[in-house]
Amino acid sequence: MTNSDGLRRLGEAGFRCSLGMVMLGISASATADSEQARSRHLALGLGVAGLPRYQGSDEYEAEPVPLIDARYGRFFARSGEGIGITAIDTDGFTAGVSANWMRGYQDDDVPRGIDEVDSALGARLFVSTRLWGAVATLATTRAITEVERGLLVNAALAYPIHATERLMVTPSLGATWANEKYMISYFGIDATESAASGLAPYQPEDGFKDASLRISASYRMTEKVSAWGAVGVTRLLGDAADSPLVEDDTHAIGLLGFVYRF
Repeated sequence: MTNSDGLRRLGEAGFRCSLGMVMLGISASATADSEQARSRHLALGLGVAGLPRYQGSDEYEAEPVPLIDARYGRFFARSGEGIGITAIDTDGFTAGVSANWMRGYQDDDVPRGIDEVDSALGARLFVSTRLWGAVATLATTRAITEVERGLLVNAALAYPIHATERLMVTPSLGATWANEKYMISYFGIDATESAASGLAPYQPEDGFKDASLRISASYRMTEKVSAWGAVGVTRLLGDAADSPLVEDDTHAIGLLGFVYRF
């Protein structure tokens, strides 16, 4: 693997873990103390994630995952959410835009004869609201460097719980809708791929791609260092689950890492 391949896979790992849900807890703990902390903070770390080799794979691999939550005024950089600007930020409502990574997969991860899918830079629009302790987020991401990667819409509901002074637990639910371009790119099989792989041709349509349940936890070991973990399960739905590429329509993820708060 070349250095560029390694960097690409590192970036893909962050997206594959849906780290926006996991990083919600980092952001909450980093901004709870004061208005200054809310507008300016920096937390960096590294974790190891157990992930399926591609969406629908029944094989897993361990990959390094960067854990980042940085903010300076309206500008932010956050794992799973990209680099962007918060246009509106009140106690109950947040909206903004970011550039994020839409991961692909390599040809050695999928059945022989299936072409790889290049990763793409995506433009992400998001809104988030806080109500009765819960955080609801709606985000849409469209590929801008590989337009055939299509469009994703993700809805998530999380509920951060301060179990103790040092321990925060955040259960979350999520669902993802994908347009036809995305579904064809990631789950479709054209005639050439069918002949090379032996799999039946397949052309999916737009629809809900998956639903997920995750629980993340952070434990503040010292004033600056926290341990982070997450476990979850994702189930593919509809045309995504019916693709001949899919070996297992339900897969788990796990993450363990450490974060240093500056």
